[in-house]
Amino acid sequence: MRVWRLVAWLGAGVVALGVAWPSWAQPVEVEDARRAAYEAASDTWTLEGDPVRLRRADLVVEARTVRYRARAGTFEAAGGVRVVQGPEGEVRAETAGGSLWEGWVELRGEVQARYRTAQGPVQLTAPTARVDFRRRTVASAGGVRVSWQRAILRAQEIFFDGAAERATARGSPVVRWEELQLQAALLVADLRAQALWASGGVRLHHPTGRAQGEEAEVRWPERVAVLRGQVVAERGADRLRAEEVRYAWERGTVSAEGRVRVVVHP
Repeated sequence: MRVWRLVAWLGAGVVALGVAWPSWAQPVEVEDARRAAYEAASDTWTLEGDPVRLRRADLVVEARTVRYRARAGTFEAAGGVRVVQGPEGEVRAETAGGSLWEGWVELRGEVQARYRTAQGPVQLTAPTARVDFRRRTVASAGGVRVSWQRAILRAQEIFFDGAAERATARGSPVVRWEELQLQAALLVADLRAQALWASGGVRLHHPTGRAQGEEAEVRWPERVAVLRGQVVAERGADRLRAEEVRYAWERGTVSAEGRVRVVVHP
């Protein structure tokens, strides 16, 4: 009887996978399946298409091959994987696994994520990533690149919080905004505030000069960086040392107060 029902569903172009689901759970629908097979012992559907799509509410998983475990609500997908939830977020990868019930997915191989924010689109590329659509977060590792507006952030690990519109980077992070480049042990970029905080071996480079210190706060709209902690600012052969330095890179100005030491070369 199950075989005949499956044939009828396939003929309609949609398979409703409601087997073994609790009555309160939303059903999972399969679209554009060219082949579907069910194994009762593991309660697993093997689905193929070009691509085949699994849909639960506004969460859609598409790939050439998907193995879906109905009782657990989890899946493994391979071949041109694309996962979308509504208009805000979209991720692509070679392979992926996750939970349609809980709304998360782990992606592997040429991961690309795109997320819409009030500040414009944010794009992420990485070898691996875990996306939680409910919490609107992306945890990525293995050499990550995040870009938004005119900024590019690179690091070994980047955690992006879509709700807060904030990216936290560790593992030799470097951010570039037009001609400004900054590197440190830890970088936190707040897209909403258009600000960045850096700590641990901060180094700032710009054609008008360079500086280093223990901490820094960068405010993009003002084109100003405030460095703190044994700061050394250089312009050509001239050098300034202080505990806090304000550097307006586009204007090419440096200012400091307190105990300041300056060496000026003729």
